[in-house]
Formats: sequence, C-alpha cells, structure tokens
Amino acid sequence: MAGTLETPLRHGISLLVLLLSGLYAAPLAAQTNAQRSQCNIAADPATVIRACSAVILSSQSSEQVSLALSNRAVAYEKRGQSDLAMADLTEAIKRDSRNPHAWVNRGNLYLARGDWDRALADFNQAIATHPNNSYAFGHRGDAYLIHGEPTRAIPDYDEAIRIDPKDANFFAHRGEAYRVQGDNDRAISDFDRAIAINGRLAPAYVDRGLARADKRDYDRAIADFDSAIKLDPKSSLAFTRRGMTYEAKGAHDRALLDFSEALTLEPNSAVAYVSRGNVYQGQGQFDLAIADYDRAVMINPSDVEAYNDRANTYARKGNYERAIADYDQALKINPGIPEVLANRGLAYLKAGQFAPAIADFDVVLSKNAADAHSMYNRGVAKKGMGDESGADADIANARRLVPTVGN
Repeated sequence: MAGTLETPLRHGISLLVLLLSGLYAAPLAAQTNAQRSQCNIAADPATVIRACSAVILSSQSSEQVSLALSNRAVAYEKRGQSDLAMADLTEAIKRDSRNPHAWVNRGNLYLARGDWDRALADFNQAIATHPNNSYAFGHRGDAYLIHGEPTRAIPDYDEAIRIDPKDANFFAHRGEAYRVQGDNDRAISDFDRAIAINGRLAPAYVDRGLARADKRDYDRAIADFDSAIKLDPKSSLAFTRRGMTYEAKGAHDRALLDFSEALTLEPNSAVAYVSRGNVYQGQGQFDLAIADYDRAVMINPSDVEAYNDRANTYARKGNYERAIADYDQALKINPGIPEVLANRGLAYLKAGQFAPAIADFDVVLSKNAADAHSMYNRGVAKKGMGDESGADADIANARRLVPTVGN
C-alpha cells in the first residue's frame, strides 16, 4: 500500500520583516523661518507640500531646490502619490546630483516597485557621492536582502552600523539577514541589540520571535509576538506568525483565532489564508481548508504553497484529478520542487497512473536518493506496472533506510 502523507509547503519564514523606514530628508535652509520649519518631513504632508512648493518656486539655489524637492517627495509618498514622489526625486537629482537623500529615496521607491536594478544603481550612486551615509548602505543592504542575497547584505549593514551604531533598524535588518541564512543565534543577538536601542520597535520582536520559532523555542517566540502585538495591535504579521507558532505547538484552536484576527486586520493576506487552511486541513475540515486556499490563490496566483496544500486536501478527499491539476500549477510556477513532485507522484499512484508516478519519484530520488517514502512508493508503482523485481528492490531499499516505511 502506498505510504506517506502529502507534504505541506510552509511560507515559514518567508516574508522579510524589513523595517524599511522609507524616505529620509535633510534640513533645509529655506527663504523664511516659516518655510524652513514647514518644508520638513516632520510636518503633515499637506503643509510640507505647500511650504516646499514655495521654496522650489522662490529659491535661486540649486541645492535648496533639490532638498525641497526631496522633502516634498516624502510628503507625496506619505499620501500614496508615488508617481509625484518619483518625479520630484528625479528632478532633485538633476538640480543637485550630490544630494544623497534624493538618490536613497528614489532607490527606495524603485525597490518598492520591484525594480531592483534601478534601486541598486541609486544606492550605489548615493554611496559613491557620500561614502559616510549610513542610510545608503542600510538600504542597499535591504535591496540585497529582498533580492535573496543576504550574504551581500550583511557587509552593508556592518558598514551602516559602523557609521551609526545607534540606529536600531540596522541591527534589526542585519538580524533578518542572519536569520534568512539560518544563523538564528546571531540573528537573535542582533534583534536583542535593536530592542535594547529601541524597545518599541515592534517588527524587531516579530523577527526575534521568528528566529526563536526556528529554534523550536516556541514559548519565548510567542512571548515576542505578544510584545509585538502589544506595541502594534494592528500587526497582521505578528498575529499570523504567532498563529504559526501555536500550530507548531499543537494549539490549533489558538492558531485559528490568530489567523482569523490577522485576516480581519489584513483581508488580503494570502499567507494567513494558507496558514488557516493548513489548520483546517489537519482537523479534517477539508471544505473550509479548500475555501481558504481558494482565497489565497485569488490574492496571489503565484502562491506555490497554496496550490500544493490545496492539492493535498483534494488528495485526502480522494479527488486525485483536482489534486494533480493543482500540483501541476505549483510546478509550473516553480519547477522541480521535490516535495511537490513527491506529492504529485503519490496522487498519480493512488489514481492508478503508475507510469507518471514513477517518473515523478525518479526525479525526487535523483535529488535525494535517501528519500525512503519516494523509494517505497516507486516500488509500489513498479509493482502496479508488473515490474516485480524492480518493485522488490525499491521496497527493500526503502525499508533499509526506514524499516517502518509503508506500514
């Protein structure tokens, strides 16, 4: 009999909690005291836009105009008018190519739009013109980290910290880079330092909780998520991650409460829907699970985890045709994932489609010859094809690896 439960894929740590502080501006030597005080990112956006516009129209200094444009861009960005912010930053650079704030701020906008190459080019330019600008190094580190290159991000965070060792964000970001690398002890050390500098930095508690959860230190992880939620009761991410930790502890009802709260706060969180769906699936509430996975793929049609986990649910309902279609979609998005191939192979096997099952298990075993479940299931599929000697060899090899496999 074919063995092994379908394997879920975990968003797990997935979402980088990069404490991107966004846009920075410089003090401005404006035309009047009123303009000097109002063309400042600390003021409300409408006031900033009016004051900076006056400076831009009246100033004769290219440097002052450039700084006013940078500050007005901050205000536009706060109002969600990123196109206007981008235009101001580009003009600011034209007026004064040595304005580091304009380069860094425009790089952040490019990064937010997913234009990694242009973001990196702007951060590089900021560093070239002002090699002691900690924000330029810090945000270039963010760019590397978002791009999946934590090894390149860490030296930039090191340099940012050297320049400004009192900025909690740099420690928190470097901690995230270490966590992505799997170095949770160093990550926790950096999160500790970030929290010591700024005890109200809620995302640092979330990230430290993630690192502790990775180490299966679930109670301390939950305490960190509790702290994050106390500081930021509207943090959907903190509720989602605490829910995942409760699920890992087996506290499924507490997990469901957290996932539902996360979705109340952020109704378009595909991660929260998948996570709640996984709990429902584990409880045998398959229809509720599928409904959550449906919502997840509507929000994010490229969510491999949602397709894989919905396929697992269909497989457990005995609907192998629907399961295989979802595994196909997951592999179309990200080809060659061994867990998905093993799951699809098992669905083919249970559906009596032995040849494609063998083909999937072949690929899995080419990546990991010690996968006892795939070895055993390939043996069962070979038996279905009438290949008795091949079946016996696979099953015997699988049981040498894991004596209880198939039981």
